[in-house]
Amino acid sequence: MGKIIGGFMQGGKEELERNLNALKRSLKEKEFSAQSIALRSAKEKELYIATLIRMRKLEAMAVKAREESIAANKAKSDFLSNMSHELRTPLNAVIGFSEVLYDQKFGSLNETQRDYLNDILESGKHLLSLINDILDLAKIESGKMELALSNFSLRELLEHSFILIKEKALKHNIEFSLDIAEEVGYIRADERKVRQIVFNLLSNAVKFTPDGGKIGIHAKINGFEAEITVWDTGIGISKEDQHKLFGEFVQLEERLTRRYNGTGLGLSLAKKFVELHRGRIWVESESKGKGSSFKFTLPVRGEE
Repeated sequence: MGKIIGGFMQGGKEELERNLNALKRSLKEKEFSAQSIALRSAKEKELYIATLIRMRKLEAMAVKAREESIAANKAKSDFLSNMSHELRTPLNAVIGFSEVLYDQKFGSLNETQRDYLNDILESGKHLLSLINDILDLAKIESGKMELALSNFSLRELLEHSFILIKEKALKHNIEFSLDIAEEVGYIRADERKVRQIVFNLLSNAVKFTPDGGKIGIHAKINGFEAEITVWDTGIGISKEDQHKLFGEFVQLEERLTRRYNGTGLGLSLAKKFVELHRGRIWVESESKGKGSSFKFTLPVRGEE
């Protein structure tokens, strides 16, 4: 709801500013000097005064729209901050106690009970991930998201990210490869956010690649940028759908939404995190069934 209000305010503000600019251009072109006004007819003078009054009203409306937009954004941020605490606190308890029961620390469980507990755990973790993603997006939109820059090894981060996804890939008999150029070393960036970008892309690669397929990472240095590619031999993306991928809550087809779980926020967050670093992100895919390559760049400012 906050986003809808923000969009409405933004649209109204832009319309007011366009009207103001049009009026200012009109006044400038006519060049109403004191002398010329005196020589014009009374009707023209009235028109000029009416135009000035209208311009003042539009300026006041633009100021009011900006103030309302700021107030709406603050209300949205306050709401999300409060709700995150109210939702995450009990959710963490649900996840924590479910893990204790699943590990059978207070007694044995039969297979059915373990299956039910596993469903509770997975659903709780999925909901917690969704809440965290929404909060990250809200922080970015409100301008409160800041980068915690540090020097770290990009090579080690990519290798570790691959280890985290390796088990899930092996369950589906998916082959994986890691190709990191020798010159890839230390960069200066927000390590947590870069890790999240890579993990989101790798998770999608595994999720949309059928059993027996392949996924991989390729990394190299181009001038002052590191270029990372996460590729797969999965379902691919049609040309007409590629521009939609990085939108919020985007699932390209309803049948895919039913088959593959997801919030539709992973790629949107990845894009925003990359852009916070002044990098670029894009996708390459010949067509459906031909696999995909997600590429992004980060400035190289780190030193060992």
